[in-house]
Amino acid sequence: MKPILVINDDSKLLGEISSVLREGGYYHLIASSGSEAMTLASGYDFALVLLDLKLPDIDGDALYDKLLLAESHYDLPIVALIDGLDAEEVKVINRLVPKRAVTLFSKPLQREWLDELFARYGHKKR
Repeated sequence: MKPILVINDDSKLLGEISSVLREGGYYHLIASSGSEAMTLASGYDFALVLLDLKLPDIDGDALYDKLLLAESHYDLPIVALIDGLDAEEVKVINRLVPKRAVTLFSKPLQREWLDELFARYGHKKR
């Protein structure tokens, strides 16, 4: 079973997303930093990554590259969480998009978006 990995340094948003995943019965892991995500990544293949583009310790595109290298993923769907497309987020997106297909979700997140996304990629706990 492949978990969904959610990486965000906003504890409130991380809790909201995790709550939706728990309510849906989806297998998932959460991290509040890039280093925490890399620690969690050991030994897992992920069904999907929800990624904050600007983390305190690493930009989203660099973290995504590390996740791909760490687990030899050939395809890892990514949803980038954006605040308002400030200049820094645009730079990260411009570096990320040529590497993989990226879905962008703007904050605040809509519950319907998450429900549809998790139904498409998630694996439910047995």
